[in-house]
Order: sequence, then structure tokens, then C-alpha cells
Amino acid sequence: MFNKLLIISGPTATGKTDLAVKLAEKYNGELVSGDSCQIYKGMDIGTGKDQPDTTPIHLIDIITPDQKFSVADFQKIGLETISNIQSRGKLPILVGCSGFYIDSLINPNYNTFSVKQNKFLRFILNRFSITTLQKIYKLLDSQNFSKLNHSDINNHYRLSRKIEIKLFKKNIRNSKLDIRHFDLLHISLTAPLDFLYKRIDARVQKRIDIGFLEEITNLLKKYKWSDPGMQIGAYQCLKPYFKHKTSEELKNCLQKWSYAEHSDARRQSCWFKTKSGALFFDITDKKFPKNIFNQVTKWYTKP
Repeated sequence: MFNKLLIISGPTATGKTDLAVKLAEKYNGELVSGDSCQIYKGMDIGTGKDQPDTTPIHLIDIITPDQKFSVADFQKIGLETISNIQSRGKLPILVGCSGFYIDSLINPNYNTFSVKQNKFLRFILNRFSITTLQKIYKLLDSQNFSKLNHSDINNHYRLSRKIEIKLFKKNIRNSKLDIRHFDLLHISLTAPLDFLYKRIDARVQKRIDIGFLEEITNLLKKYKWSDPGMQIGAYQCLKPYFKHKTSEELKNCLQKWSYAEHSDARRQSCWFKTKSGALFFDITDKKFPKNIFNQVTKWYTKP
């Protein structure tokens, strides 16, 4: 039991957290968020932050929106958290849609944190637009570019860091990370894209209805649009509205936000299907919960 790790992944709007909570209740588990956006305090509605009442969930609300946070930071805290859960005889359930974050916890070759910041390169990259950084990174590493979600693609700091790592990868230490060999089961949820698009559109409207605009208004009293947390796609999509505040602008922003999430869903679906080595379950199949529980039971009870 002490090295078991269950992963629930999949594109946005597939119901990962709800499933993970049910699994945690049955198998004495605790959730570990593998979401690159939910680490920020006060950014709840825009990131779709679910905080179940009955089940602990770790690695959400750990920094403020004006703080920088890298995959290497997540890796360190994530491994410590998983180890702590296992030491208490409980099952850690890593749930999220950020492929980089999940990969950093289970891939022993993921040691890019040893690439130090290059001040001269950062000075140059800071002068470039996000669009230019996207083109540079895609040229340098088209394969990993396809893994990025909308927030990563539109985050100046994260793009600069990825370019830095790619350019100075020769400086990475040859030794592998000290990651234990997990007894791992990776479940990934999937669904037809048109089905996901409808769920995404409904969720976008729901977030507006429950106060997303008010959340942004309160955040702007403390933070700037240029702060790392405010680079998250959902917030950037609404930025034009806060300049003009017209109903037409809001309509345009919501459409942009929906399309951005559609793009994320396509990218995430592709990445998990081709890169993760997971077992896939279509959420439009009425038997999918039963099939997942059967699979997890076999794995969980195996010595």
C-alpha cells in the first residue's frame, strides 16, 4: 500500500474531481491537485476550483497571484505531499489536467529544475511579446509545445522558462531524480469533443452567473494584470471587458474564453492519449463509473 499512487486525468470538463472524491471515499484516499491554475489563492471561480467538504485536497491555494511558481516548485511540494499521505496509510489520488505537472511527479527523467536562470536571456525575452515567445518555443520544441494548455501558452514567465530550459538543456545534470517507483494506476477520462464543448460552454456561463466578474474586480484591488496568476487564460480572456465594460464586449470575451477552453480540451485529449500511457474511459458510457471502480479495486487489492 505504501507506494500506491492513483492518477485521475483527462481534459477539462470531464468530471475528474467528482470521480476522484468518490474513489477517495471508497479507498481511504486524499486528493492531490495536479492543476497549474488552482495553486493561486483567491482565484477560485475562474480556475474551477472544487473543494470537497468530505475529502482533503492538497496543493491548492498555496501561493498568491503575484508570486511565481514553477513546475520544479510543484514537483518538490508534490512529492513531499504524496509521501506524507502514503506514510499515514492513505491512498494519494493525483487529479488534474496539467500534463507537465503530473509528469513531473512520476517521470524520473524530469530534472529541468537544475537549469539555472540566465539573466541575460531573461532580459532579452522580457522584451518580446507572448506571441513571439510562442513562436520561439514552438520552433525549439514543437512536441512539448503541444502539451501546453491555454494558460501556459499565454503565460510570459512560463514560456520564457521553457525557452531557457530548451536552450540550456546541456547544463542539466545527468543523474535522475530521486523519485520512488510508484505502484501506479493512471485513469484518464475522455469524451467526444462536441460533448465536451457543450459542457464547457455551460460551465463558462455558470462561472459568470456565480460571480466571476466580481472575483476579478476584487483581485484587481490587490494585483495587476501582469502578475503571474492573472496570466491564467480565463482571466486574460475577460481583460478587455474591464477596459470597456459593455455588454457587447462581455459577449465577445465569453466567446473567446469558451473557444480557449475548447482548444485546451483538444490539446489535453491529444496529450493524454498519446503521451500518458493511461487507461481510458469514455464518460458518455453509462457503465464507465462501474468499470473504473472494478479496475481500481483489482489494482488496490493487489499485493
